[in-house]
Amino acid sequence: MRIVAFSNQKGGVAKTTSSYAMAVGLAKRDFKVLVIDADPQENLSMTAGIDLNEIDPDPEDIEKLTAEQQEYFYKNVPAKLFEVMKGEKDINKAIIPIAENLDLIVGGIDLASADMTFGALGRERLIKEAFSKLKNKYDFCIFDCSPALGVVLMNILTVADEVIIPLEPGAYSLQGLSRLYKFIDQIHDFTNDKLKVDGILVTKVRNTANSKIWINDIEEKAELLGTKVFKSKIRLNVSVEEAQTMKMDIFEYAGGSAAARDYDDFIDEFLEEDE
Repeated sequence: MRIVAFSNQKGGVAKTTSSYAMAVGLAKRDFKVLVIDADPQENLSMTAGIDLNEIDPDPEDIEKLTAEQQEYFYKNVPAKLFEVMKGEKDINKAIIPIAENLDLIVGGIDLASADMTFGALGRERLIKEAFSKLKNKYDFCIFDCSPALGVVLMNILTVADEVIIPLEPGAYSLQGLSRLYKFIDQIHDFTNDKLKVDGILVTKVRNTANSKIWINDIEEKAELLGTKVFKSKIRLNVSVEEAQTMKMDIFEYAGGSAAARDYDDFIDEFLEEDE
């Protein structure tokens, strides 16, 4: 299984959109894919059509259930990544089939408290230990990471093979990039020496002079950091937001749109590198 993490300290850079598009695109190419929504905002899960009121309800809502209903909930509702990390649930109980060749694990809103919850020695290896118990066989696992440089990202990078960094070309696009690289380097040195940055994926590209200048800045920074910028660029496209509203992936909602074609090109480029 090849494990890819989409990570960036900045929000609003199409991280969730890109990780979900890649997962769906790989599944459509007949790869078996597991996508993990490791962001407590749970936007990827919502886009995939998951009813979070059923899987990740507020504790107050659970308390309103009868004892019998609560027992049914805890026995039958899919586990969340947070519960798996706590050792309360088996990772195989967290897997939700959402399409042909594509399964999902919901992270859970409680991931926001992970830094306070997990403080014991070895806390960076909780996801890696859970992965050793996976019964399903996958070609790819795609992680949608939260912007926080905390214990959840530490866990993901400890088990991941590579990182893809989505970046939107803008005046502040490079803010925090060096800090993210330093964090990745630390994980590489101390917990996962196979970890590498696969490249920077430029998203939300507009056909403007400023956009071209900012993309040039990103390419120069990438060269300084010793990585590459993917040739495929993802154009800004209203179809992405429309697809999310309709709880559909971009290929299903608007397969002929600029964004869908761009993501197809990116996935092909990603796969061609290893041929």
